Amino acid sequence: IPMDGVATAASRPNGRDIFLQNCAKCHVNGVAQAPRITSHSEWEPRLQGGRQNLLNSVLRGKDGMPPKGGNASITDEEAIAAMDYIVSRVIELDHEARLAN
Repeated sequence: IPMDGVATAASRPNGRDIFLQNCAKCHVNGVAQAPRITSHSEWEPRLQGGRQNLLNSVLRGKDGMPPKGGNASITDEEAIAAMDYIVSRVIELDHEARLAN
C-alpha cells in the first residue's frame, strides 16, 4: 500500500483470482447449497442482509461454509476482495439478464 494509505489497483488483492482459487469450487455449482454466482435469486436474501452480514459470513463462516471458504491462509483483505468480486458478478449477471429480456 502506498505511503498515503490509498491502495492502488496493483496493490489490491485480485478478487477474481481469489474467488477462482478458493470459492469457485462451491459457488459455481452450488455445492452444499452454496449460492451460485450465476443465481441472483439465491443471493438476494444475502444481499438484502447487507455488506456487514456478508462480511461476517465470509470471515467467520456460515452454515456449511467454513471461515474464508476453508482457507485460513488467505488474509481478511483477500477474503473481502473475493466477496466483493462475487457480489459484483452476481449484480452484473442479473443486470445483463434483465437487459436481455
